[in-house]
Amino acid sequence: MNVLPGDMERGASLLEHCKFYVSRAYMELQQGDVDAADRWVEEYQRCRRELDELLRRKEEHDKLVQLVEVMKERGIDIAIVMRKENE
Repeated sequence: MNVLPGDMERGASLLEHCKFYVSRAYMELQQGDVDAADRWVEEYQRCRRELDELLRRKEEHDKLVQLVEVMKERGIDIAIVMRKENE
């Protein structure tokens, strides 16, 4: 899973919950209970939003790492840039 190392455990848990919610929604549909299936779908969507946020954080982190590498290649000292920002 493409999440930050500190988010790995939470991401794995969210993924398992997503799978569970989808399977429960399917089971409720098989039994003809559309309302119950909708409730499980809502839980899935809530869980998926949290998972998407973890994925977004990793993407943003990767972009920042790439930006730092480009700056280094161009001879820009990132420490100076960071100090200027904090002044």
